[in-house]
Amino acid sequence: MGEAPLVAASPGEERGRPGLLTVVFVVGVAVILAADLISKAWAWSFLDQHGGGYGEYAVFGEWFRLAKATNTGTIWGLFKGYSGVLTGVRCVMVLVLLAFAWFTPACQRFKLSGFALTTGGALGNLHDNVFREDRGVRDFLDFHLPLPWRDTLYHYPTFNIADAAILVGAISLFIAFGREGSRSEQSSEQSSAQGKGEAGT
Repeated sequence: MGEAPLVAASPGEERGRPGLLTVVFVVGVAVILAADLISKAWAWSFLDQHGGGYGEYAVFGEWFRLAKATNTGTIWGLFKGYSGVLTGVRCVMVLVLLAFAWFTPACQRFKLSGFALTTGGALGNLHDNVFREDRGVRDFLDFHLPLPWRDTLYHYPTFNIADAAILVGAISLFIAFGREGSRSEQSSEQSSAQGKGEAGT
């Protein structure tokens, strides 16, 4: 007997397939997680050798450098000292993101990309919370930015690949849900206008 021919999924089948099982989501999460963990390990090793004893290395003058920093709190160093509680919160957030990804149709690739970025980033930071002795997240990207209204450079809080992925993913999801809300509003207005038109005939 010959093999059955491969049949591409119809739009209806793709729409009903869980987004959690799509290539966009699975590969996206894996790439972000791998990039975050590899970059942290590389940065820590590099700075141990070239950090001059201070754990810092200038890459682009005083504007950008690599710097070893451990964050036991959350974004911008908030809630330091509550790593145990934050670890639990991050675990819950990962489960929530996975649930959202599961119920997102496979055809909504842009939204799934946002979920992949945020989930991969959350897992990268959660890894440090769980497996490092101090429960702190490793940061190493350090920017000092010139701003027109400041006389001195603004020191943006040191961050990592996971933090950047979470930020970009959150912005992507904000745009995706905003578009979705706009479409549903337009659809509602069109339905209302159509109903009034039919009632007037």
